Amino acid sequence: MKILLVDDSAATLEIIKRGLEKFEYRKLLIKKANSAKEALKEIGSWQPDIVLTDWHMPDISGLSLLKAIKQKQLDITIAMVTTVDEQDKVRVALEHGAEFVLSKPFADNDLHHKIMPLVLAAEAKIKTRKIHTLHKGVALPQVGQWERLMHKHVDDKLELHQVNPLSFSPEDLPCVMAVFEDPESQKMRAIAILDIYAVCVLAKSARAISEQTSHDAIHLSQISPELLSACKEALSSTSYAFLDSYTRRSLRLKSLRFIGKPFAKLRRLYKSADNMRIDLCCQRPNMAQGKILLVGFL
Repeated sequence: MKILLVDDSAATLEIIKRGLEKFEYRKLLIKKANSAKEALKEIGSWQPDIVLTDWHMPDISGLSLLKAIKQKQLDITIAMVTTVDEQDKVRVALEHGAEFVLSKPFADNDLHHKIMPLVLAAEAKIKTRKIHTLHKGVALPQVGQWERLMHKHVDDKLELHQVNPLSFSPEDLPCVMAVFEDPESQKMRAIAILDIYAVCVLAKSARAISEQTSHDAIHLSQISPELLSACKEALSSTSYAFLDSYTRRSLRLKSLRFIGKPFAKLRRLYKSADNMRIDLCCQRPNMAQGKILLVGFL
């Protein structure tokens, strides 16, 4: 989740940044811009999910930045963190599309309370009802069936949804790669790439994982053996959803490994054809949304 902070005060930018770094729900990727002009450049190149801007800035005001983003119909959520607290100005900002106006000074909890609905909305935005047809020979699961097996063997509160095609980003590392094979030929037939959040969701669905273990994974990029083992348990117990339509054999989980650095094959997996892949998100109550890429092989 990428957030761009815009303020002409370096001190204020740092205060907001430090406040957002304490946001527990998920790790936020943060960049700073000290003017609206710089912000527009960052928006074009970095494509943040959320922009938090001051109102009073020397070149272009935060309100003008808000209007520019809305006029260009950019798919970006914008809100204001500012000294402005006059109700008529707050109303103008909200009328022009600001999600909230948070007046300075503020406590970290106030900021977290305001940010949470925006983060949840950004997560929900990637879900889709569009389901493309898979190649007949690909042994990937039907999403509904895999979810039902998760409910039966892992956790009935776990949700799986198809999402718009995921793309590779170094910011999503580290991740975990799961390999599924045909039990007789031992040929690799499918790969799953799970981001840290997906690992935590599946692991906590399978076992009683401590909050600290999940926190360290998300905020320190430390995936413990306990998390990997629990995630492996969830995938292994439902691997028979990966069914080869020709042999009528289900796949089995062969391996699960931590991926800390990008490599060519990982990048290529995210460029797989639509009929050879399924893009998913997984979620359970009070946990951040995880992303899973499934790729099948003939």
